[in-house]
Amino acid sequence: MGTRSSNDDPIYTIGVAARLTGLTARQIRYYETVGLVEPERSRGNQRLFSKAHVGRLREIRALRDEMLPLEAIAKLLDTH
Repeated sequence: MGTRSSNDDPIYTIGVAARLTGLTARQIRYYETVGLVEPERSRGNQRLFSKAHVGRLREIRALRDEMLPLEAIAKLLDTH
């Protein structure tokens, strides 16, 4: 089994991720639905986000603040 960095450890619930990013839980769920972020799931099926996920969500928020459409954001993030 491979090793993960601490940035990849799924430690934040959606509520914490929302507070850390300034997004709403609804926005985060939508970004998951369209494939911009893929949180892990707990045994109870709760979304769990890593520091890397939070960073990606902050990047999405910044790009949305610049009025970029989600399609453009998806293309930008795929090149990272």
